[in-house]
Amino acid sequence: MASITYKHLQTLLHRTAVRTDVFLTHLNRVLASSTGVEALLCTLSYTLLFVHSRLIRILEKRFERLALAFVTKASSPITGVATLASPRTRLGELCASTKALADLIDDFRFFTRLWGLIAIYGWARENYLAPPGDAVLKTLVWAQVGVSAVFQVLENGAYLAGKGVLRGEKWVVRGPRWMVLSNRFWLAHVLVEGLRLWRVRQLRFNEEFGAKGEVTGSRFDGDTDGVVKVQSKALRKKWVAAIDVALELRG
Repeated sequence: MASITYKHLQTLLHRTAVRTDVFLTHLNRVLASSTGVEALLCTLSYTLLFVHSRLIRILEKRFERLALAFVTKASSPITGVATLASPRTRLGELCASTKALADLIDDFRFFTRLWGLIAIYGWARENYLAPPGDAVLKTLVWAQVGVSAVFQVLENGAYLAGKGVLRGEKWVVRGPRWMVLSNRFWLAHVLVEGLRLWRVRQLRFNEEFGAKGEVTGSRFDGDTDGVVKVQSKALRKKWVAAIDVALELRG
């Protein structure tokens, strides 16, 4: 019996070690790139905000029940307005800690995006030197570059104003307004990215099924009418293999 329990424990420890190794290896790959760090922090931030909102609801209900019990058990009618300090509870401490951690992550994300304009410049330079062949895709990429640049300028200004780096009465008023505008331009960035991905998918679909709908000569290069043109060697091989299989089945 003891031997079976020992083997079961050994197997359990081995599985735990393997899963821990897989998780830490994957986490190391994620943290090795700036994109992975941003994605992880973004997920953590929104998760913490969601948890905080749920905890606030639970805490408010508890306080409501506490206030109702206090009023019900009062020996005499309460005619004045009394202000009671909220009791310190574990749930309240957990709620405050969750919000503080979410704010800390957001602050770190804002700070690491201060030099995001440099990356946007590199993106614009790459698009200028090697633009996409498709005109629609090229327009969408340039629109995304412009929207992202405006978003980054507005966010940097609002963040630095909030931290007291940019000072003056104008920045006191301008900071919150710029933050709101930066969120709107970020939404525009997401919408343009969606259009860009839709266009990329459309182009791949067209290529897969004979891009541009061109009617050419031979099967691929130009002698027989009524056959669409395939755009890449890999897809030519796929089409040839599919045609050969169809001919064999027909034969």
